[in-house]
Amino acid sequence: MSRRQSNTMTDALMLVGGGIFGAGLALLLAPHSGRQTRKNISCFTRTMGKKTDRVVHDVAGNIADFAGSVRNRAAGFMQTGWKNRQKV
Repeated sequence: MSRRQSNTMTDALMLVGGGIFGAGLALLLAPHSGRQTRKNISCFTRTMGKKTDRVVHDVAGNIADFAGSVRNRAAGFMQTGWKNRQKV
């Protein structure tokens, strides 16, 4: 085995070993049981989903209002012509 392959193998084993060690520590030091953690995650995702839906609907409404305003102004420009437009 060449030195380069040996270093790659060592790095890979260290990565896997570190992952296993970290997972073990996470299990030992977790503040809640697995059931409680899953419940907390579920509650959090439901809450964030509801908030995201509200924000998306608000943004979509604002965009629709803006598009309507642009459409109305464009129609006004088309009817009266660009030279006779009102100052904003």
